[in-house]
Amino acid sequence: MNLSCDVLVAGGGVAGIASAVSAARKGAHTVLVEKNCFPGGTAVNCMHRYICGLYSSCPALPCGTLNGGIADEICEEIVKLAPGTKPVRMGKVHLFPFVTGDFTNVLRALCEKQEGLEFFYETRIDSVKSERGNIRRAFAKGPNGELQISPRAVIDCSGDGAIIRMSGASYYLSPPEERQLAGFCFKIEGIKDPGDMAPVSVPYYISQAAIEKKIPCYLKYTKFYHGNTEGEGYCLMSLLPGENTEKTDEARKNAVKIHDILKRTISSFRNSEISGMSSVIAERDGLRMKGEYTLTEEDVLSGRKFHDGVIKSAWPVELWDIKKGPIYRYLEPGTCYEIPLRCLKSNSIRNLYCAGRCISASRRALGSTRVMGTCISTGEQAGLAAVKELRVP
Repeated sequence: MNLSCDVLVAGGGVAGIASAVSAARKGAHTVLVEKNCFPGGTAVNCMHRYICGLYSSCPALPCGTLNGGIADEICEEIVKLAPGTKPVRMGKVHLFPFVTGDFTNVLRALCEKQEGLEFFYETRIDSVKSERGNIRRAFAKGPNGELQISPRAVIDCSGDGAIIRMSGASYYLSPPEERQLAGFCFKIEGIKDPGDMAPVSVPYYISQAAIEKKIPCYLKYTKFYHGNTEGEGYCLMSLLPGENTEKTDEARKNAVKIHDILKRTISSFRNSEISGMSSVIAERDGLRMKGEYTLTEEDVLSGRKFHDGVIKSAWPVELWDIKKGPIYRYLEPGTCYEIPLRCLKSNSIRNLYCAGRCISASRRALGSTRVMGTCISTGEQAGLAAVKELRVP
């Protein structure tokens, strides 16, 4: 099948959905390609439960986000499906909770009701052809066979920078030893009367097991969160970056080891069971496009503003260090920084934009920009920018 479109979006996670919807709303014929059979990408595959990065230091309303737009729409629709949902405070930040089923339904509805948007599930882009500094064609495979797509503009929302790499665009990629720890989540049910002790006692006993070398040392950074229903909880494990993050079988075995430790050492977990695991391992670091500007950690922490600032964020620089575990560097209370449009535009391929985890940012600035709330807004702005430059009527 041969297709021509104004905007091709690669990846149907939160950034890709926002990119495609915003472009189509401006009148662009938009094609969205997603390798999974559902929308949501990493947020769904990795069992995320909160949208981070939506707010400044003190949200006044559930849907009063820093950037408004599609981020507000998603929150509003989640509230309709789950009345009473509101931001929750965790440490120094506020997060917006969601249930996976509601979240995927909201994203799916956003796409299905949008005119001018074609969505191809279970479809993966295998290669692209660049000519004279522009992407001219993309080649994909899906349930209906091969697709040859001729786009005027391309937005890479793949998370791993697949289109950036295939197109020959310039990018940054830190060596594995400098990258952040990756993440893997598993769900536990049947916890009896956990009260408030679990978030404290779980890391303690896991750390003890790591000290005694019963489990790999990096698993000591595992965190526990209560679930939405009685007796439910989630453990977020940390894993080594790089090649090890492909070893999902090893991650599952480590999850079982951690659960066995909890069952032996904490009475509330004695009769509990693992009821679900992430289907993939979540990278917190990876390929980042070289844009017309590269956001730095100093830009983030100083609350810098730009003449072409299009996204606001107040999320801290959150680094999951291999040796030290999670490290947080916060902005001054009540302040935010801006991400300039230039961070979403390739400096080497004229019609290539990106959104989500692979925008043009230093590896430390990425510790702030990679969260879901910010990814939604980078997606929306990338879609608007691509259409504006194409001068779609």
